[in-house]
Amino acid sequence: MKDLKLIGSMLFAIIVLLNVTNCQSRHDTKDAVKNSHLLLKKEDAVRFKHELESLNNTNKVAVHISDSARIVYATEQEVLKLENGIVLFGWPSCPWLRNAIEPLLEFAEEEKLAIYYLNIHDIRDLKEKDKEGKVVTTKAGSPGYEAILNKFHAVLNPYNGLGIDSIKRISSPTVLFIEKGKGVHKVVSTVVSQTDPKIKLDSTQRQELKQRYREYFENEHISEEDIKN
Repeated sequence: MKDLKLIGSMLFAIIVLLNVTNCQSRHDTKDAVKNSHLLLKKEDAVRFKHELESLNNTNKVAVHISDSARIVYATEQEVLKLENGIVLFGWPSCPWLRNAIEPLLEFAEEEKLAIYYLNIHDIRDLKEKDKEGKVVTTKAGSPGYEAILNKFHAVLNPYNGLGIDSIKRISSPTVLFIEKGKGVHKVVSTVVSQTDPKIKLDSTQRQELKQRYREYFENEHISEEDIKN
């Protein structure tokens, strides 16, 4: 009986140790996703600020970007090679991105993390259905964009308007969380309550959007359902 109790105690201790180890490993991975120790370039922040603020006079959504925004310009190949990180896909004139960018950068500053940025305006493909209902490509995406679609296929949203879940497209803005080379979580657009991107988010909506970004760090496990939504 004593032997059985001893074995039981040993098994329990092993289970506890494994759980602690897994939790620590998970924490370390999420820490790596932040890239907090990355040497940020001042010129990236200045360039990003100029690209967005220069449109304030012609865009209904005026934005104000910090000179120290935690932005890192990335190429398609750099996104493909990224082991751990957070990538923002979009372009400066997109009204949805312009609504999202201030809450996103506030979140980045609060968490001391880096946001990799890839402008996808000119590299995306264009698809539509012909009269017979067949999907045709009217503009091919760049090789790098297509490679990104393939690599992160499982986590990305379907191409709007086609009605075929297996055909994916990157919407603007999409904030993709990459963990060990895989897309594990994403935030697309802003918040459900925003229906008109020409009307800027109010303070409550901004906080809600920041919380959407923060959910990845607060949830211990990202489910398949989280990846799809």
